[in-house]
Amino acid sequence: MKKQVSKILFLVLAISAQWVHGQSKEVNGTVTDMLEEPLPGVSIVEKGTSNGVVSDFDGNYSIQVSGASSILVFSSIGFKAQELPVNDATELDVQLSEDVSELDEVVLVGYGTQRKQDLTGAIVSADLEQFQEAPNTSILQSLQGSLPGITIGQTATTGAEPNIQIRGRSTLNGSQDPLVVLDGVIYRGRLSDLNPKDIKSVDVLKDPSSKAIYGAQAANGIVIVSTKKGKSAQKPVVNYSTFYAVQTPTNARRTLNRDEYLTAARDVDWQNAYLEPDYIQPDPNWTIENNTAFFPPLLEGLNNGTDFNWFDSLTSPGSTQDHQLSVAGSSEKTSYYISAGLTSQEGWILNDNYDRQTVRVNLDTKIYDWLTIGANTFGSFSDFSGMSPALSSLPPMSPLTTPRDSDGAFTINPLGTFLVNPFLQTTADDRDNLNNISAIFYASIDVPQIPGLNFRVNYSNNYRWSLRGNSNIYGAGLTGSAYKQNASTRDVLVDNILTYDKRFGKEENHGFKATLVVGFNTVDYEQTRASGTGFSNLNLSYNSLEQAVIPEISSDAYTESYNAQTGRINYDFKRKYLLSASLRRDGFSGFAENNKTALFPSVGLGWVLSQENFLADSGFVNNLKLRGSYGSNGNLTSRYSSLARLEAPEESRYVFGDGGATVNGQTVVSLANPNLKWERTNGINVGLDFGFLENRISGNIDYYKSKTKDLLWDFILPELSGFSSIRSNIGEIENSGIEASLNFSPFRSEDFNWDFGINFAKNDNTINELLGEDLNNDGREDDLVANGLFIGESIGSVYSYVIDGLYQIGDTDIPDGWAPGLERLRDLDGDGVITPEGDRTIIGRSEPAYQFGIKNSISYKGFGLNFFINSIQGGKDSYIQANNPWDDANGSYSTPTQAQSSNRFSGIDYWTPRNPDARYKSPGISTPIGTSPFQDRSFIRLQDISFSYNLKDDVLDRIGIQNLKLFLSGKNLITITDWDGWDPETGLGLAISDSGLPVMKSYTLGLDISF
Repeated sequence: MKKQVSKILFLVLAISAQWVHGQSKEVNGTVTDMLEEPLPGVSIVEKGTSNGVVSDFDGNYSIQVSGASSILVFSSIGFKAQELPVNDATELDVQLSEDVSELDEVVLVGYGTQRKQDLTGAIVSADLEQFQEAPNTSILQSLQGSLPGITIGQTATTGAEPNIQIRGRSTLNGSQDPLVVLDGVIYRGRLSDLNPKDIKSVDVLKDPSSKAIYGAQAANGIVIVSTKKGKSAQKPVVNYSTFYAVQTPTNARRTLNRDEYLTAARDVDWQNAYLEPDYIQPDPNWTIENNTAFFPPLLEGLNNGTDFNWFDSLTSPGSTQDHQLSVAGSSEKTSYYISAGLTSQEGWILNDNYDRQTVRVNLDTKIYDWLTIGANTFGSFSDFSGMSPALSSLPPMSPLTTPRDSDGAFTINPLGTFLVNPFLQTTADDRDNLNNISAIFYASIDVPQIPGLNFRVNYSNNYRWSLRGNSNIYGAGLTGSAYKQNASTRDVLVDNILTYDKRFGKEENHGFKATLVVGFNTVDYEQTRASGTGFSNLNLSYNSLEQAVIPEISSDAYTESYNAQTGRINYDFKRKYLLSASLRRDGFSGFAENNKTALFPSVGLGWVLSQENFLADSGFVNNLKLRGSYGSNGNLTSRYSSLARLEAPEESRYVFGDGGATVNGQTVVSLANPNLKWERTNGINVGLDFGFLENRISGNIDYYKSKTKDLLWDFILPELSGFSSIRSNIGEIENSGIEASLNFSPFRSEDFNWDFGINFAKNDNTINELLGEDLNNDGREDDLVANGLFIGESIGSVYSYVIDGLYQIGDTDIPDGWAPGLERLRDLDGDGVITPEGDRTIIGRSEPAYQFGIKNSISYKGFGLNFFINSIQGGKDSYIQANNPWDDANGSYSTPTQAQSSNRFSGIDYWTPRNPDARYKSPGISTPIGTSPFQDRSFIRLQDISFSYNLKDDVLDRIGIQNLKLFLSGKNLITITDWDGWDPETGLGLAISDSGLPVMKSYTLGLDISF
């Protein structure tokens, strides 16, 4: 009986299989875009089944379907999905149109991805294509001004890491750096170590709800960076790109030549060098030779006609060379991206050099249908070697002197004063290497038998080390100095991520996605330094420190640890009503024993109005979404701030007993605070996303408001305590602002495309509370005047005197101690005396009033034109930053004698009797009360402009390559500003003591070719 049943079942199965085989059929075809270019990686799935394939590199596909009634679904990110019935066809060619709405675009949100349409928070994605032709050596330079609410600082030295600030400043002493997430894991290295050509996308999380997924480290925003991978079913593609850039300062300042310098020396001594009563006509009896300000070296140069340009001798146009090579592709189950890069920069000032070598290998392999493993690895090796002279040492150098004597040896004090020859610093044998290797390994498991459930584990090991060495025969007061230093940081992270993503119900109306994360992170640092002074022989440079007369050694180390548990839920109904909620528990070793951990919740809601019936069929409205969110984020303290620390300084050494050995004593240098808490920021965000006329007009607008409490602050202690301060929690700061972006696509066609966009951001911060003290009993909380902090005002308030012009010859109201050519200060309290207590007021703030960016992209056939305008505008009362040309740490302009013999920048509008309406006071004289002029830092800058040409397809086919692009670009070519100093964006002004280096403008020629 069993045998008969088996035979019957076998017969039924055989007949069924034959019937199914007879009904199934093979369908072939090619998938292209609207320009009839092949589209690789397109998903082709038989609707209602798991049967699917992917188009190959040439857009071809072949799929076995169940029958003529089958429907094929063609889909790819960035294109509108299409459904086509098979019917009797055996060949189906499909042309996919671009999904201009980009609502299905996937963005990184922390521990996963999300459709842009489903977002409830404020997350912005960078347009990296806009800046791919700029000579940017760091990915951060491609974000400057292009994202609303994100401020990226300018850089002036080669290889420098720009500052990042997201939605203003919300802390006093806490960290202001955003958290960086690289390929899904927290990254604590330099972003400038990453090759910009390896970067696929950059997403920035701005609102408290989106940031809360990273809890304690999220208060200053999240920058999520993703690197490139090989595309599915892609043949190997080899890409080579290169560019060469020439760079000069945006502001071409110079120092005075011989004749100008001698005129300036006369101006300083105007009371003796010009005739009374108006002091305009030169006194013929006044000569420099009889002036005590000029020491013998200056007089010698005066007599022999010397006119040496110190400034030009130590500066020259800079340059950047960049070479990048990559290969990307995939087999059936393995994708790969391999790259190598070489970047070399020669800066504007002597020895400001930077070389970087990078290599990257990204691999993904599908071991089983349910298991994928991968590795993202990179190495970056940077060389900053070389000592540049401080720019502040150049302007005072007189053109009457030269750096070398008649024997060719360097002159130590060319002016005959204490000022040292700036060339001496450049003679140092200097080594400065910074290296970074990182490996991120992951395993992703689609749990069998449970559709939608995925477990992923990320393991990251980042190792950064630096090698420093320096020796200089002119160091340590000409006795010779040298040092050698090794430092390293090892950063290990493990994240276990469980995700369940599923749609339920009738027509899959309910979408549910849950994410659970458990992870830890440890950071280990160590450093060893040996140095010495007093060398009779430095032939072995810093490699024979034992020869020093006075040797010194020191070492340092620390360990930090973090742990976190996170849960997040995303729900939507019909993709119209959206809910997102998360809760994170964070722990950090740097906080006090009583407050090691904290909880950070968030919730977000969204309503897609364009999916409602009253708008669904609108031909005008394509996307309209209202969203709101609330979240709580934390900020970290420094690692030892809650502990009592011991040090063993030299002054703590003692001798125990007669003839005893010297013993190292220990000194308590800080007080413990066992109740030090996390700095916490709670805030809301309300936003509107929109798209009209087939999304030819699109954009968003956001309003946010947050309050930061328990601010980390070094509380000043009485001297009797023996300690200067203790890290504590105080006060409250409020941050609010508005951000908007508007994008236009007026023309889209096969030959001509035009895209235009504007972004705008305005941020205000206010100090609500500080110490809570009212020591003067006036009924309101006291300000911290010494720290420049005022209740109800901005963190960056500028508290100073109001300058009402300059005193002139003949003025009868010049106070004692003041003189013609000095600033006239406003007597605010009307008591007839200028005092710090009664006559200072808040005259502005350092933060900008608002900022905006304008981008434009035009393409016609093979030609392309892109430009980007960046602007930061003012601050309250248009006063922003000190710009004092006579502020010099060496005192070169503090007395008439020093001001006469010291050179200076040209073009400074300083007071003389012949120039009474000058902007700046006369050099060489000081006010009894320290004053400084303030200027508006507003600017409008043509930050990037490029012109490119892509060879036509028929030409490419003949020469056997996929793509070839030539481009010419400019950076920072035009800056419109009233700022007198080097650059308004950096705030580097005429103050020589802190002049830094100028921002560079550049012209670039480049090539990008793919095989």
